[in-house]
Amino acid sequence: MLNNLLTIGKSALNTAQAWVSVTGDNIANADTEGYSRRYVVQKEAQSVQTYAGEVGLGSTAEQILRYFDKFLEDSYLSESTISSRWTEHDNIMETVESIFNESNTVGLSDTIDKFFNSWQKLALSPEDVSLRTSVLTYGQTLSDMFSSMTQSIKTIQEEMNISIDNAVTRVNEISKAIAQLNHDIAIAKSSPNFNPNSLYDQRDLLVEELASIVDVSTTESVEGKYHVQLTTGQPLVDGQNYYELSFSDPVRSSDDLLVASNRLTPESTFAGTVTYVGTDDFEYTLKFTDSTTFQVSLDGGKNWLSETYTVSTDPIKINDIEVTFSDTAGLVAGDSFDIVPKKALYWIEPTRGPENVTPQVSLTGADNTDRITGGKMTAYFGIRDDCCGRYLDELDALASSIIWEVNRLHSQGAGLNLLTSVQGQEEIYDSVALGTAQSGSEWYDKLQTGNINFYFYDTVTNEYLGTDKLSFSTSTTSESDNFDPSTHTLTDVLGALGALEVDINGSPENVFSVDYQNNKVALTVASGLNISFAFGEDTTGLLAALGLNTFFQGDSAATLALSTDLASDNTKISAGRVNGQYEVNEGDNTIATAIGALNTKDVEINTFWKQSTQSLPEYYAALVAIVGSDKLHSETNESYHRTLTEALYERKEGVSGVNLDEEMTNLVKYQSAYKAAAKLITTADEMIEVLLGLKQ
Repeated sequence: MLNNLLTIGKSALNTAQAWVSVTGDNIANADTEGYSRRYVVQKEAQSVQTYAGEVGLGSTAEQILRYFDKFLEDSYLSESTISSRWTEHDNIMETVESIFNESNTVGLSDTIDKFFNSWQKLALSPEDVSLRTSVLTYGQTLSDMFSSMTQSIKTIQEEMNISIDNAVTRVNEISKAIAQLNHDIAIAKSSPNFNPNSLYDQRDLLVEELASIVDVSTTESVEGKYHVQLTTGQPLVDGQNYYELSFSDPVRSSDDLLVASNRLTPESTFAGTVTYVGTDDFEYTLKFTDSTTFQVSLDGGKNWLSETYTVSTDPIKINDIEVTFSDTAGLVAGDSFDIVPKKALYWIEPTRGPENVTPQVSLTGADNTDRITGGKMTAYFGIRDDCCGRYLDELDALASSIIWEVNRLHSQGAGLNLLTSVQGQEEIYDSVALGTAQSGSEWYDKLQTGNINFYFYDTVTNEYLGTDKLSFSTSTTSESDNFDPSTHTLTDVLGALGALEVDINGSPENVFSVDYQNNKVALTVASGLNISFAFGEDTTGLLAALGLNTFFQGDSAATLALSTDLASDNTKISAGRVNGQYEVNEGDNTIATAIGALNTKDVEINTFWKQSTQSLPEYYAALVAIVGSDKLHSETNESYHRTLTEALYERKEGVSGVNLDEEMTNLVKYQSAYKAAAKLITTADEMIEVLLGLKQ
């Protein structure tokens, strides 16, 4: 029995010492990031049978474990990845919103107003050179403002690319580190009763960091195999193996063509390839409704645009992308092709190849749950593609409408002096009908059946010599003479321009020398002719589409600029037009008045995915409101999810975190237990001494 007392005392000392050591470790690591509070698993030691009955041999400190709640940890990871997304998104939206700030700075809205106001002032005195200079100045300011805003947005997109690249690198580093920790944990657990708590903590800390970058979930098999996967199912860590993400450029073929990936139906026998040129912030899904036509979706097939395209081996223009089918045989309804014309995120699987997991938002604003939806990386993609991409499209639509509406009017007017030459400002391609997307013109869908009037004058006397219009047929029927955008090509137009005639002293003369270089058209009065000219009514839109006698050049916010013909000569600004007596009067303000009125006139303003009819200022005001709404949306989500995350963190810390007051209480408790165990040993020693004393 006395020997048992010593054994009991020794075990009590060891157990109390273990508790004191663990408590001390908890206190020392109270502020250590990722540290989980530890505790001793204390059990009763085995018993022995004595004459008086069963007597225990004390206690044992069987193992040291950490306080950890898997449910709370998973809940925290799930919520923190959403919170991380919106916190990062909201921070970046502060910068994006400042680009559209109209309250404290001279913004685009004010610049548009001043531009059209300058035309209204010019209408009061069309011959005033200073007012003409003012129109050019405000036109240049408008160009600069569009260019500056576009560049600012694109700079943010470039910064997002850098952030995504860094995030992908960090995700791959963390995945590799977790796989290594799984290896180390497996080795450590091979020792009996050893729990590698510090390794567990390191792994959990890495998983939390991973969740702040991209949405992940964790599982552990009954055999103890630890997995980390994207919430879409693709594994990043599988036990001691890991997989990588890649931020990659669009896929190219061996001959360096950008290639669409296909998803063919079992009935399809299509054996060709689909290639494309161009870049965009959207992904395109092409799905065939039958063997010859297809529709387009910008959100992975959640919503389909109304326009239907006919398949062809000729390039097919779809927004900013030109798609080419190497062959059209074998296509059937249900065949689809995915075009990713931007740098995107892929999960790399060695045997199956890359899988696109780039965040994607539908046109209704919902996340594509087949892609990643959480973490900072989703915020970066959301800012780059959904926000900045949409804003650029809206700015381009606004700039495009300003360019077209102003040029449409300006091209039919006349300046202070008659013309002897004019240089086209817009690129346009030959060999295809000008009313098709393959013509390369931004304005192909605005061309109409009709004609253009040309007026000719003697350069010396300014005497009116005659009028002519384009002719596309030898027929005398006026309808067949007219331009038809669905059939006539640039070659037809160049031929018709070269055939324009004026009667000089009873002899018809071809007026123009027509030049076509660098995909642009130029008209010059033929050598030896003392003829000047002016443009009249244009029911086709050809003049504006070719950039002949236009105020602006370009077709987007980034390319909007003054016409090179006007930049050096403000007398060419068309304030008036040829009147019914074939005269061009200095005081005529017809065109200036019409352009000035565009500021309040409802016009058609279209993006690839949205059509609207409203005034230019109203459209931009709506865009500013959209940006503000997006900022409010991110701010609301950030506040809501941050609050939930903080609440879950407090609950998690309530289980795993170190409470110093509690640990100090435990320290006193186990210190007293240690003293009591020591007293037990002292007592047993004294009893043994008494027993030995009896022998003496």
